Amino acid sequence: MNILIAGASGYVGTLLIKKLSNENHNISCVSRNPEMIESRFPQLNLKTHKGDLLSLKENHKAFDNIDVAYYLVHSLSAGKDFPLQELKCAENFIKAAKAAGIPKVIYLGGLANEQSQLSRHLKSRLEVGAMLRSTEVVCVELQASVIIGSGSLSYEIMKNLVERLPIMLTPKWVSSLSQPIWIEDALEYLTQSATVEFKRSAVIQIGGPNQVTYKQLMQIYANLRNLKRIMISVPVLTPNLSSKWLGLVTPVYARVGKKLIESLKNDSIVTKPVDRDLFSIIPSSIETAISNTMKVEQDGPSESRWYNSVSSSTKVADQKDDTSYRYLLRDVREITVAVGPIQAFKPINQIGGSNGWYYANFLWKIRGWIDLLAGGVGIRRTRVNQHTYVIGDTLDWWRISDHIPNELVILDAEMKLPGKAWLKFEIVPSQKGSLIRQTAGMETNNLMGLLYWYGLFPLHSIIFRGMLNAIGKRASA
Repeated sequence: MNILIAGASGYVGTLLIKKLSNENHNISCVSRNPEMIESRFPQLNLKTHKGDLLSLKENHKAFDNIDVAYYLVHSLSAGKDFPLQELKCAENFIKAAKAAGIPKVIYLGGLANEQSQLSRHLKSRLEVGAMLRSTEVVCVELQASVIIGSGSLSYEIMKNLVERLPIMLTPKWVSSLSQPIWIEDALEYLTQSATVEFKRSAVIQIGGPNQVTYKQLMQIYANLRNLKRIMISVPVLTPNLSSKWLGLVTPVYARVGKKLIESLKNDSIVTKPVDRDLFSIIPSSIETAISNTMKVEQDGPSESRWYNSVSSSTKVADQKDDTSYRYLLRDVREITVAVGPIQAFKPINQIGGSNGWYYANFLWKIRGWIDLLAGGVGIRRTRVNQHTYVIGDTLDWWRISDHIPNELVILDAEMKLPGKAWLKFEIVPSQKGSLIRQTAGMETNNLMGLLYWYGLFPLHSIIFRGMLNAIGKRASA
């Protein structure tokens, strides 16, 4: 079967690609950054097509000769106009699918009662589903509540809260009902939907067998981990304050956290059970889902995490790809080490995350907290693969934009900045061994950007000099 996936870089999309590949389907992906998908799946024979759904043309070649198209796009970090953006993306997608004669589209959306007062986020999810069902193309809309899986947004919040806080002040939203589903069950619904025959578009609510509050969900996790946790209800905590509070103890930053919290105020439960004649799936209980997820985590880092999605970047909303800048500012430093390129690149390959940035780590952490409080991503993100760089992966407040093994890595900053910033490391073979070149750069259009760069230049000079010297010492050790 020829399958097209939009949203392939996301948490569910990444896992779905692996599952469909194991079933020997021909998979194509359409993305603004196809090189990120290629880098993430070097062993798979994927077809990738460059395309921005906001400006997608009806005759886009990615949609040619496709049997089933998956729509997994989710604008996690888009700005205030995200409902319009999501609707436009869905409209362009279904128009292209219709023009290409694709018989079926499968969409993973949110589960909520349409009659209740929904958050903008959940309302947008339902509106996207309605848009995808608005043509004669058959659209199967799977509506899911909380997804339990290593790397999923809801699970990571729950895990970090329970693991790090013996006593929790719990806002009102933890009392809303949800019907969690294990990620493997959700993936099974997605894959079976491709082969189940539907004569017309359908909305299918999927969930596990248990309906629980988020507070009960955290307690179940704590019990399985043999942790004693005290939860004290605090009804006055607003979504804005809650999102900043989450950012202090979880990898969730304010913009994403606020959307999630606003959605959690709505009950998210199955009211129309799945027809068992359509799907041969018996969903796992919450206890089984969490236990299985814990076992997966014991084997190593998750293969997919919500914040590795390009849509989770704050820069998706704040900065266009074609932005041109008036000012280019750079800090270039070099050091020569008496070792080969592989050894010289080794400390660069290990930088960031739990290893820190080799010099003045407390200043990096302070900058991360400041960014978090300003609504940025902070400094809690880690790489999926700890041993190598993968284009599109995240590292603290950076996203890996380019990588040549033992030669080059470029990290694009996703922190709150008056411009665009990056950090580049290069290894150049020399007669004495290897030259390590470190470039910190920033592009900006305004006075704020210039003031930021030159105001912090003395401090940055100390940090960047110390970092490069530390890299040189580690390479030579």
